[in-house]
Amino acid sequence: MTSVAGAASRGTGPDVLGVTADSLSTVTSTRSTKPGPRERLLATATRLFSTNGIRAVGIDRILREAGVAKASLYNTYGSKDELVVAYLRSVAERDRALWQRRADASPDARGRILALFDIVRERVEPATPGSCHLAAAIEFPRPSTDGERAIRAAVADQRTWVAATLRAELAGMGLQDPDNITDLADRLAILHDGSVTAAMLGEVRTTAMTARSMAELILGLVTESS
Repeated sequence: MTSVAGAASRGTGPDVLGVTADSLSTVTSTRSTKPGPRERLLATATRLFSTNGIRAVGIDRILREAGVAKASLYNTYGSKDELVVAYLRSVAERDRALWQRRADASPDARGRILALFDIVRERVEPATPGSCHLAAAIEFPRPSTDGERAIRAAVADQRTWVAATLRAELAGMGLQDPDNITDLADRLAILHDGSVTAAMLGEVRTTAMTARSMAELILGLVTESS
């Protein structure tokens, strides 16, 4: 007698119980491409947090819209705070990838610095580059729990990356004095914050562009002095 497994593995023989090798392959393919609970939770949280804020979105809503049981949340992320941290890290990776793409196309360090301002004007989902971390910092100004401190640490990590990127590229422009590099990087970081804030207020083509123009002026002075 031909077994179901034997017929399926060979792709021949009778259609036992209506199961064939092709149908098994289709089912396996469908199951393997369907996002798991972790992916669905992160995708749903990213959409909701970026549009409604973190505190305004309850965990029950995330579970409901993700189609995930509460046990899956605790088995994957452990808590809402850890899900928030995962969301911020995911968006940070997106923002850094956007910058890297523009930086790779830039001819020099000056262009790579301006790329940080240029990505603010990109129309991307879930939100304006930089805005998710700035919004999170505003929502948790004085963290009082371990979870809230982890959220602020994720925000600080992204801001540290921006500052480090600015310092590295300023050095790439020929600046050598560490204090001078730090001072200029701080000034550019403030302008970058202003650009992101303006974009969050819908002023992408006005205030955000002004911040970029001011950054260009600063970089122009660096070029002239060097």
